[in-house]
This record gives sequence, C-alpha cells and structure tokens, in this order.
Amino acid sequence: MKKNINVFISHPTPYNKHQEIFLSLIESELKKHGLNPTNLGKNNWSFISPLKPIKEIMDTCVAAIVIGLERHHSFIGYEKEFSKGSKELIHKYSSSPWIQIESGMAYQAGLPILILKEDKVYGEGILDPQISDSFVFEFELKKLQKKISPELEEIIRSWVKHFKGLK
Repeated sequence: MKKNINVFISHPTPYNKHQEIFLSLIESELKKHGLNPTNLGKNNWSFISPLKPIKEIMDTCVAAIVIGLERHHSFIGYEKEFSKGSKELIHKYSSSPWIQIESGMAYQAGLPILILKEDKVYGEGILDPQISDSFVFEFELKKLQKKISPELEEIIRSWVKHFKGLK
C-alpha cells in the first residue's frame, strides 16, 4: 500500500463557513494527489517553545502550502504614520502572522512552497507577489465554495509534480 506524503499546510484557524469550506476543498484536492496535509493543530501546541513542535512536524514534510485567509480587518489605518512616506489604508484585510513564521520555517527547511492568497488580503511578507520568492496565487474566497477552480487545480498539480520529481 502506498504511503501518503506529508505536506505542511499553514493557514489561520477558520472563523467562518466560507473559510472552512475552502480549506476542506483544498485538503480534498491535496489528498487526491496522495498528500497528507498536516499542521500544528490545537493538540501539539507548546506555550514554552511554540516553534519547536512546528519544526518537528515540518521535518516530516516534503513541501508546504501557505494559505493567506482574512483574519483581521482594519477599517482605517496608517502605514509609516507621521512620516513623509505615510500612507492611509482603508479597509485593510490581513492574515495571521503565523503564516509568515511558518512559511519562513518552510523556506529555511528547503521545502517547495505553494502560496495561496485571498484576493482582499493585503499582500505583505510572503503574500506580497512583488517580493515573494514564490508565485502567489490569488483567489476570491466566495467563488470557491463548491469546487476549486481549474486554474487552482493546475497550480496544485504543477506544484505536486515539481516536488514529487525532486524525490
């Protein structure tokens, strides 16, 4: 019997049905390719050394997928406030800082990384297509509730083919 291949999946804890459905679709698609999506979860968390269990799990993985879903919405805010480069941001949506940490750990571990970003989430750090070392696939969450798009299926297929070819 063929053993499933572990891939680390980094995403904020879903807080609404749209996010739950999307993550379920992604996990189903990964499983179609013989992949076992795995992450820290609530049972392995360590307040003493929060990065250690992530590293231990990541050490069992051959790749990582980072999913930037909305976690925080600021109606109005300022970037570089009170400076010449100050910028007013209206309706800024951001994801969890943990996806930045986990993607950095995956990068340091040399894992091939697939980055998916909800279109309304502010592109910063790993989610910034201008500076990210990897392609950032943007998607509209509410359009991906019945099935994932053919484009996303192809991105996942290509990513899987890439790292399965590396083994």
